[in-house]
Amino acid sequence: MNPYIIILAIVTVSGIAISIWGWQILKASQKSRNWPSVDGVIEESTPDSVEDDLLPHIVYHYQVNGNNLRSSFQFPSGTNPLPEFAQAYVKKYPVGANVKVYYNPENPQQSTLEPSAQGDWMILVVGIMMALGGLATLMTTP
Repeated sequence: MNPYIIILAIVTVSGIAISIWGWQILKASQKSRNWPSVDGVIEESTPDSVEDDLLPHIVYHYQVNGNNLRSSFQFPSGTNPLPEFAQAYVKKYPVGANVKVYYNPENPQQSTLEPSAQGDWMILVVGIMMALGGLATLMTTP
């Protein structure tokens, strides 16, 4: 079998898998747009985290139904930021800043500071482009 066709098939299947993953991320982030919000306060804000020295560590607290809750800002898996990214978030969310916290009404411990983050659709688009490009090339390959 032609190795070129195998590579194109892998690219096409990978594109489909990435598209499915992107769609799931997009659906989850769309749900957070409708979450209720409460006031919160930033407790910690440092430019590096234990998981990744390019991602900031931001912790905030908030109160829902009389319960004091604490959470950390979560970035989508696979986020590969530039070094300036962490500094921008530390400036955006300094310690002591009042913030709006969006929480899942079914599970108030699940929360975010940025519902429906703006880059979510990019994963879906990249996956679709990979799948379509691989498929189109496969169909035109003799």
